[in-house]
Formats: sequence, structure tokens, C-alpha cells
Amino acid sequence: MMYAIVDAEIRTVTKGVIPLGTIVFNEKGIISVGKDCRVPVSARVIEGKGKVVTPGLIEAHSHAGLSEDGFPADVDYNEMTNPVTPHMRAIDAFKPSDLAMAEAVRDGVTTMYMTPGSANVFGGIGAIVKTYATTYRDYIVCEEAGMKIATGENPKRVYGGKDKEPATRMGIAGILRTTFTGAANYLEKKAHAKKKKEPFAIDLKMEAVAKVLRREIPARCHAHRAVDMLTFMRIAEEFGIEYVFEHATEAEEILPELKEKNVPLIVGPTLWGRTKLELHHKSFTTVKSAVEAGLLVAITSDHGVLPMRFLAVYAALAVRAGLSEEEALKCVTINPARILGLERTLGSLEKGKEADVILWNGDPLDARSKPEAVFVRGVRVEGEAKRVMP
Repeated sequence: MMYAIVDAEIRTVTKGVIPLGTIVFNEKGIISVGKDCRVPVSARVIEGKGKVVTPGLIEAHSHAGLSEDGFPADVDYNEMTNPVTPHMRAIDAFKPSDLAMAEAVRDGVTTMYMTPGSANVFGGIGAIVKTYATTYRDYIVCEEAGMKIATGENPKRVYGGKDKEPATRMGIAGILRTTFTGAANYLEKKAHAKKKKEPFAIDLKMEAVAKVLRREIPARCHAHRAVDMLTFMRIAEEFGIEYVFEHATEAEEILPELKEKNVPLIVGPTLWGRTKLELHHKSFTTVKSAVEAGLLVAITSDHGVLPMRFLAVYAALAVRAGLSEEEALKCVTINPARILGLERTLGSLEKGKEADVILWNGDPLDARSKPEAVFVRGVRVEGEAKRVMP
């Protein structure tokens, strides 16, 4: 099916705002977007006067699909049996039946990064999925998109409470260095065995960590406090790895250091309460300060902490804290797309990109607004949100 939304305000994100614009698209992607686009006779026309069109929103850090809303006894994002579980894969526990995904897509969130939790120092490999599809296979965008690493209070609490390492920040740093060094040694031994044509036993944990060392996937480092970010930055420098900070609550304290390394930040969940020490300095001004410092910033709900469906509301609260509306929209569209390596296909309304298109009944950064029509890969999302398997 081909669609044409006409006479709408089109916020392309990367190429400005088009008043009274037209966007034409189908399941193959965006065909045209502009002021005077030709509307094919075969297109289903949707009147957009007085309404706003944006790209689908992108949640850069979510546990939806691993922890189903309403099923607290069936949570699968934290394997709290060992602080080093890099071989765990989020995709192996993915449940697209999660009601949270069905609700989120109807509120404009069309893509998400699904990550293991922060109980372990090495938590496993995250995946990128759509929030709507008609088959299980079509949900999956990328099965291996980042390695979950956690610093700070969570690993200390989980394992220190069991009289196991790590019980301190020194213990976390020690595990990071030991594991990265072990993976580097493993790769050397593997290369030597291959050269000598000798048998070699595959270690799935080391193979997973090796993906980070080879920069095939970034480290996705859970860090709230400045001390934890600085420690991980030193370790990342030692091993030459690519990384992103998740949460980054105290980023304002170390903006020069973050800017020197151009570290991407995924900030949030800021609307949440101060439930632990490392959240003491949380503020929506963190997003504004980091953007003004020239960093690549995304806003996150950290779903199951906050509902992913209200991602646009969290962006609006960043505007309330001083961020421009243009930058706020980028923080939930093109910026997370860039962090996830999806900027060629998602995050903005441009010819040739995937047709994740949202038609809003008002300003998307007004909490009163909601989508009137949602399209994922050019397919219109119909009906009420409910828990179903594809």
C-alpha cells in the first residue's frame, strides 16, 4: 500500500521543517518528501492540515521484550549468577508479546535497543528490534548491537551482598581489566593455533568480549556517577574499544573529558525518583548541557523504570529544562539512530529511508498530543494495543 500525507507540517529532523508539505511512502521506504511532491493516483491520501509528521521515535535503551509488563515473575534481563556473562544474548529471551511494545508503537516509538540489565559487570549482548511487525523475524533489526557493561552501585549491591566480587568499584575495574585481557590473550592463542593448524577450544564468553575488542560492537556502559565514567574511560583507552555511556547522570561534572573523547550519551530515566545515591544529581538539564557541549545525546525511558510509550513526553521535559525543540526531537530520532548505527535508514524523513512515519494531532513535544496514524516500515499500525504474538 502506498500512502501520501498532504498539507502537514513535516519535521524532517535533518533537513528542516516543511510547512504544508507532503510525504509519499510505501513498504519499500520513503518515495518523496517536500513542498510540491507529486502524489501518485494509486496512493491512499491522508489529510494532514493542522497536524505534524515526524520520523518514528527511537528508544536507545530499553528492557521491554525481556521484562513483560504485567509478568513480574518472568523477568529475563539480569542473569544474576555470575558477574561476567558476556555470552548472554538479549535476542534469545525476546518476547514480542510484551504489551509495552504494543503501547509504545501506538505512541510513536517504532524502534528500540533491547538490552540486558545492569546487575553484572558484563551483562551480555543487546539487540535492536522494531516495536511492531507481523512476523517474529521482521521484528529483528540487529541481533548483536552492543555489549552491556555495568559500573557503580548495581554490581556492587548484587555481588557484594553475596560476599562475592565485586563488592567495590576497584573490584568492578579489576573484573573489566581481567576480562578484556583474557579476551585479548584468547585471540592471540586462537590466531597461533590457526597458524599452526592446531585444534582450538572455542570459549563463548571470550568470543563475545572479542567482538568489543575488535570494535565489531560497542561497549554499552551503565554509569551514573562521574567517577564511574572516568574509570571506564581509562579502561576503554587501555584496550582501544568503542563505547557509549548509558544514564550518564553526572555528565555535567565531566563535560570537557567527555567532549575530548566525543563519547555518546544516553541520558535518563530522569523522571524517575532518587532511589539510590548515584541518582542524587539527576536533572533534565543534563541533556541540555551535553548537547550544548557538542556531544551526541539520546533520551531514554530505561523501560521498565519508566514507560517507553511516553518517550516524547520525556523529550518535552528536556525542552522545559532549556533544550531547544529542534534538539529535543533529535534526541529521540536521529541521535539514537546514529548511536545505534542506523542513521542511513532511520531517524529522519528523507527519500530512500525506511518509512517509520508518525502523524501527530498536534506538536509532538506537547504532552497533550498523540499520534493519529503510525506507520512502521510503511505498514499502518491498526487497532488497540494488546498482548499478542505475531
